[in-house]
Amino acid sequence: MIEKKKLEMGENMVKSRLFMVLAIAMVLLLGACSKDKEEEQEPVPEPEEQTEEIPELEEEEAKEVLQTYEEIYQNVVENAEEDGELADFDSIDELHEKFLNAMSEELADDLIDTYFKEDEEGLIYIDTSEAPVWFDEEEAYEFEKVEDDLYEIEQEQEENQVIVTYSISWDEEKWIVSDVETEEIPSEESDNSNDGSESDMDDSQSEQEDNEAANEGTGVTEENESNDSAGNTMEEEEENQAGSDSEENNSNQGDSDGSGTSNDTDTSEDDQNSDPAEDDGGNTEETAGSISESEAESIVKEYLSIVDDELNVVTDHQDENGNYVVQVYSVVGEGDSSHTSTYGWFIVNKETGAVEQMQ
Repeated sequence: MIEKKKLEMGENMVKSRLFMVLAIAMVLLLGACSKDKEEEQEPVPEPEEQTEEIPELEEEEAKEVLQTYEEIYQNVVENAEEDGELADFDSIDELHEKFLNAMSEELADDLIDTYFKEDEEGLIYIDTSEAPVWFDEEEAYEFEKVEDDLYEIEQEQEENQVIVTYSISWDEEKWIVSDVETEEIPSEESDNSNDGSESDMDDSQSEQEDNEAANEGTGVTEENESNDSAGNTMEEEEENQAGSDSEENNSNQGDSDGSGTSNDTDTSEDDQNSDPAEDDGGNTEETAGSISESEAESIVKEYLSIVDDELNVVTDHQDENGNYVVQVYSVVGEGDSSHTSTYGWFIVNKETGAVEQMQ
């Protein structure tokens, strides 16, 4: 009996221990499931958006961007052949890629359409002797920040009579020239000319009224002061006629009396000879102001102090104002492999001979 009770007690202890183990296992299992569920429910943090940091564009750096923009274009033009062919580029696309180093695609397309052309054989030529309007560091300008990635430089260029606005934009890794807009400066000369003309007309009218008032006292009429078609006045013609009659009479008297010509005759002859002399002087002044093509080339040689034949100085054409456009270049190599290297283009004023290098 006692052994039976002991056996029952042992069985109960085993069962209770087994129950405890199961309970602990159940608790651990539920805890693990709950933890996994909590981890699943926690929102996964989204990666922070990486915003591109755009550096500030300093004023000096903006001027360097505009200088690079000009240098790339000038390098393309200066390495052209004598006939304007761009031998360094096999296609317009290559030229476009070259320009993209310093400017936007829109600006590169605009420059190519304006200043270059491609023939049927795919050769690229400079299409005009003109050039874009470049930034002039010697002229005043305004530097302005429009947005974080956009700045503008505005400059009034009196020599070109335009107001130029250069837009400089951030292009992922560098600043480039994205746009160039030009606006003509309102001409003040025409306004001043009109004001001057009105002033001259008023002065002329006032002077005419004064002369009329003075003539009324002397009996001289307006008809006697009017100019004839040859530019002489009626009064001058009467004096010339009187001088001519006096000369003839004095000449006859000289023949009959055996005396020399009178002082009146000499004065009349001097008056008659003075008019042609003035005309010659006027004609000389008109023709002396214009220079020839060869003179323009000589002026450029003297301007560049060229004393040998290493550089060729040749007049290419005349611009719309009649001024001479002179090319200075050298020939590199010999035979079929030779080519020209342009030193520069210069404009010689046809009237004054002033030399200006094309930009």
